[in-house]
Amino acid sequence: MSWITVVWSMIAAVCLSFAAVHLLVWLRSRDTQANLLFAISAGAAGALTVLELVAMRAATPAAYGEALRWMHVAVAIVVIAIVWFLRAYLQAGRIWLAWTITGLRALVLVPNFFAYPNATFGEISAVTSFTLWGESVSVPVGEPNPWRILIEAINVLLVVYVVDAVVKAWRQGDRRRGLTIGCAIVAAAILAATFSQLMVLGLLPGPFTGLVFMLIVIAMGWELSLNVIQAGELAHSLRESQQRMEMVTRAVDLGLWEWDIVRDKVWANERARAWVGFGESASVTFDASLERIHLEDREATREAVLRVLGAGDDLRVEFRIAVPDGETRWNAAQGKVERGANGKPVRLRGVSMDVTARRRDEAELLRQREDLARLQRASAMGQLSNALAHELNQPLGAILRNAEAAELFLRKEPPDLEELRAIVADIRRDDQRAAAVIDRMRALLRRGSLRFETIALRELAAHVAALMRAEIQARQVILDVNVPDELPCIRGDRIHLQQVLLNLLLNSLEAVQGLSEQRRRLSVEASERGDGHIEVAVRDRGPGFPVEQISSVFDPFVTTKSGGTGLGLAISKTIIEAHGGRIWAENDPQGGATVRFTLQAARAGDAA
Repeated sequence: MSWITVVWSMIAAVCLSFAAVHLLVWLRSRDTQANLLFAISAGAAGALTVLELVAMRAATPAAYGEALRWMHVAVAIVVIAIVWFLRAYLQAGRIWLAWTITGLRALVLVPNFFAYPNATFGEISAVTSFTLWGESVSVPVGEPNPWRILIEAINVLLVVYVVDAVVKAWRQGDRRRGLTIGCAIVAAAILAATFSQLMVLGLLPGPFTGLVFMLIVIAMGWELSLNVIQAGELAHSLRESQQRMEMVTRAVDLGLWEWDIVRDKVWANERARAWVGFGESASVTFDASLERIHLEDREATREAVLRVLGAGDDLRVEFRIAVPDGETRWNAAQGKVERGANGKPVRLRGVSMDVTARRRDEAELLRQREDLARLQRASAMGQLSNALAHELNQPLGAILRNAEAAELFLRKEPPDLEELRAIVADIRRDDQRAAAVIDRMRALLRRGSLRFETIALRELAAHVAALMRAEIQARQVILDVNVPDELPCIRGDRIHLQQVLLNLLLNSLEAVQGLSEQRRRLSVEASERGDGHIEVAVRDRGPGFPVEQISSVFDPFVTTKSGGTGLGLAISKTIIEAHGGRIWAENDPQGGATVRFTLQAARAGDAA
């Protein structure tokens, strides 16, 4: 076997081997377009090498021309595949230039098949012999085809296109791949043009395009092979990461999931599938996942997912799941959307966690807080019981006296009806006074969750002041309520906010007890802050808070009173924070202490 046959056969084998390998890579992963384009170009280069070997063995001008004609088809495929390979692999190259080269290379095939023996020669008049590596090969003799000018122009455009793509890849930081492939393509284009011209002049038996294009195939194959190796290393690292991730998810009880939006397929790990009752082999869709969510939470969850797909925010949602054993469990999910090149969402990935225990703890904590608040209110009422009894004695005593007077008037003949009407009216008013006192006590002791409404702060403060009137008078303390009429209303729970004011005023009463008459003064003040909040201040002229405790007076069981429980300020803080405000304490430079808290002002659209 001659060296010509051996070398050209080896070139063809190398090209076809590269083509087969990367075609398999593309078949396993259809989104690797660069591998497919390389497989096409390498396969065409292998075919081109075989056709070139056939041409060098041609015995007649017709046989040489026919081989050269099909070589142009292979060259066209190689050039077009290389152009689009650069676009896919380097993400570079001007699109209009790529289409121009593609169109012109396809246009060359028209005279190649319909006007001339091939696109290189207008006519092949004879075939001569040429000795290469000790073997006689055929050399064509004929007139050049005028369409060769277009082929040379395509070569120039190809070089421009490649250089432009390499420059862009360099600027993007992809320097090694750009230089390796770019230099190989430019060198091959120059050599192909040179060898083709030497063949037309009768100095070479062929354009040696198979040998030239093998340079490109090797460069492209080398880079893609490095990618395959790196992909294998990455796959190994991913497997290790996946194993670590599975260990972590088991340790922290996390579920992993991913929704392929385009194909509407949901992948979930074993933990996430178990929570919603899907088997390992079950095919899961988005709607099928929603069906497992509790009916009351299903629509809200769907709307949350659609908002994320539209707005691009992170997904954060909690919902109930009716598991197959009949138990309802809470699940918290967080996710992030992935978008394609066109900006449309393609995947939603996230994690989920069973938060049933946390939800139960929160419900139990809320119940305990409500019980604690009720007990604290009862404790406050215990402090006010004597004053309230005194306040009730006044209307009840007046009712008794009016009843006795009415009995005396009824003994007269005839009875004084006008006087009796006046007495009955007095009895009704005194009864309403007593009922109002009782209603205020019952409302303050009533247990319940927060019920938000629009409240006039002046009315709220006046109500608490009325409730404490007897106690304040009994201790000979002066209470000033300075709440402007024009102050905006607040949004909150009336009873709980009354409790806050009551707690703070009771603490202030304790603080000024035993002081001189000038210092037995309390005040409730309110003002607008300008940030959508109202600030309320309860001030006294007592000794103030100990400096070392002022930062912890709102902690549970921290008290500055000898008989205090340490719960009043802690409950007040809980109530204020539940209203979206904050509470703090400070000592006044002139003596005394002030407790301030903020409440959100009601907006125009809030319901009354």
